[in-house]
Amino acid sequence: MKEDMRIRLMVIILDRGKGARAAELFASYGLPLHYGTPGRGTANSELLDYLGLGETEKDVVFSLVPGCTIPGLLQAAGEKLQLATPGKGILFTIPLSAVSGAAARFINSQAHRTGTEQEEHMPEQGKNELIVVVVNSGCTDTVMAAAKLAGARGGTILHGRRVGEETEKSGDNGVWLEKDIVAILAPRELRLPIMEAVNRAAGAATESHGILFSMPVEETRGLPRLN
Repeated sequence: MKEDMRIRLMVIILDRGKGARAAELFASYGLPLHYGTPGRGTANSELLDYLGLGETEKDVVFSLVPGCTIPGLLQAAGEKLQLATPGKGILFTIPLSAVSGAAARFINSQAHRTGTEQEEHMPEQGKNELIVVVVNSGCTDTVMAAAKLAGARGGTILHGRRVGEETEKSGDNGVWLEKDIVAILAPRELRLPIMEAVNRAAGAATESHGILFSMPVEETRGLPRLN
């Protein structure tokens, strides 16, 4: 079987302080481009208790990975990051439509081959979507309240800032420079209900001025299965 050289974005979300373990995992596979940022989980206390999560502060680690390393990374993440146990963290990969040629060649030249390039059966593959909501700072409770009513179980919040508005102050003419980014990983069948609910509660026509989009997710690990 031809080796899969296509680049994906792999995202790992762990409790605060554990992001270094993910970086070490990427480095052990020769992956040179990985980045981390702090985040905050939004799961309710009942779900946190069920999952055994002691805190909501998160480390979010991103890396560009070639497809041939993914089976090995998934297995290693399950063992070294304990992602086979619900509540220890979440991993998912996102297909990319394009990557600069120089970056792709560099990543593929550095990545360690694991000998597991053959196709692996992954029952969770292709069943989830990553919903991203960008809203004015302080509006994440509104987003998550609407999303959870539509079936979402939780999300991760990142803090950002709108750029290109240097001449305006925060709040002038309805423009808020400080933004919150809410990332919600959800089953594909819930994508439309969640996005519609969030748009009604926190969309562009509301005080939250939310912008929503979604993208397909390939492999996932660590998602809870609740009845």
